[in-house]
Amino acid sequence: MKFLYKIPTRLLLLVICIAPTITGCKKYLEVPLPIDQLSTGNVFNTKPTIISAVNGMYSAFSEGIIKANYYKITFWWSDEGEISPLPGSEIGDIISANIVPANTQLMQWVFFYRTIFRANNLIEKLPSVSTTILPDAEKKQYIAAAKYIRAAEHFTLVSSWGDIPLITTTSADENLNKPRTPANEVYNQIIKDLQEAAADLPSTVSTSNSKTIHNKFQPLALLAKVYLYLGRWAEAEATASEVINSSQYLLVTGVNNVFKRGSREAIFSMGSTGTGLLFDNRAVLGWLTLPATSGNTTSSHCAIPAAMLARFESGDQRNVNGNWTISLFGKVFANKYLYNSSATSTSINANPQDFIYQRLAELYLIRAEARAQQGNLTGANSASTDINLVRTRAGLPNTTAGTQTQILAAIEKERVTELFYEGHRWYDLKRTGQLQAVLGAIPYKAANYKPHYNLWPIPLTELNNSPNLTQNPGY
Repeated sequence: MKFLYKIPTRLLLLVICIAPTITGCKKYLEVPLPIDQLSTGNVFNTKPTIISAVNGMYSAFSEGIIKANYYKITFWWSDEGEISPLPGSEIGDIISANIVPANTQLMQWVFFYRTIFRANNLIEKLPSVSTTILPDAEKKQYIAAAKYIRAAEHFTLVSSWGDIPLITTTSADENLNKPRTPANEVYNQIIKDLQEAAADLPSTVSTSNSKTIHNKFQPLALLAKVYLYLGRWAEAEATASEVINSSQYLLVTGVNNVFKRGSREAIFSMGSTGTGLLFDNRAVLGWLTLPATSGNTTSSHCAIPAAMLARFESGDQRNVNGNWTISLFGKVFANKYLYNSSATSTSINANPQDFIYQRLAELYLIRAEARAQQGNLTGANSASTDINLVRTRAGLPNTTAGTQTQILAAIEKERVTELFYEGHRWYDLKRTGQLQAVLGAIPYKAANYKPHYNLWPIPLTELNNSPNLTQNPGY
């Protein structure tokens, strides 16, 4: 689907124009449609084309989350990726907090709304498909999967930009000039989608229907994260517990087994069809984080800053050279995903990895924080219990934190050392109110950092092509 990167980005209009039945869209889509983008009448006529459409939705999701450099941008914006600012370059401007909406390196909404369109198409069209083509039980699961993916994309959008257009239909008339929807309404729809998805997906992993349909615990894991972001502590704890207690996943032994293909810790990963998942991505995050040559250490690859490295305690297996970190060219880089542009196919095939979007360790830390916020600090089934499970796997002793302030600080530290370079840090700083204090104190950001950077700017291309959109304050 690489050709989609060359389509001009008109917010919402582009994703609507994916459907070839809309008039006036030809200039935005000049290439033949792949099977997952055939006209509605063709896609829903056979089970194989329906499955292809479902897999196409997942493919678009992975393209936006991984290959569109979304994760790299979160490293640039936060305090976990240290790169020479490259004065005068667009990447350098983002890293040094000189943010303007005209910067072409900013994340484009098209990557998210394209996937949302595909999810909406499945949600709308599948109910009317004959049971001779697709049994009702399978239709229910495909629709649930589409709601999960739609919720995931809206969650990334609203977490990054605040008020955003909430798109729950493929109607051109409704979507074309839709203004931004208040964030609380977007969150309500996200929660609704995830609850309904969890209700209609099976309790055990199954790959019999589609290589991308899994189980109810994927939407529940994301729902626990949504509740955490909203400060709904009791619901975050209960939902995280449902995933943890499902017996579908476990904290694997040894840090170097976490990101291997087939890891029991992965709740949702994107990788080879051999594991019942989507495709072999060759651990693309390795290309985003690991330089191939010394010259790349000062371009777009992210070295781990000294302040972040200082968060690791002595004996932490996550920071042993060659485990989750590695020293190269006089700097330290993330090594969770092992491959970069110098890797050979032999080394990749011998050590296959998949990109993990959700994993169990995060759920333990979500539950720990939710418990701490409710005053359940130490003892059995407490915040400390969950923290210590993660620490034990890292080769560390139990936490000595006892007060709520200490426990919350310990959880933040574990989120840094356990989840670094997995796309969490900027959002953690934002939701805990620390963005200004932390990022404004970084030497190469301090001169430019502004309080309104708690929301990303809407790219200028989106504003120019969607007259009912308004820019975030300050930009």
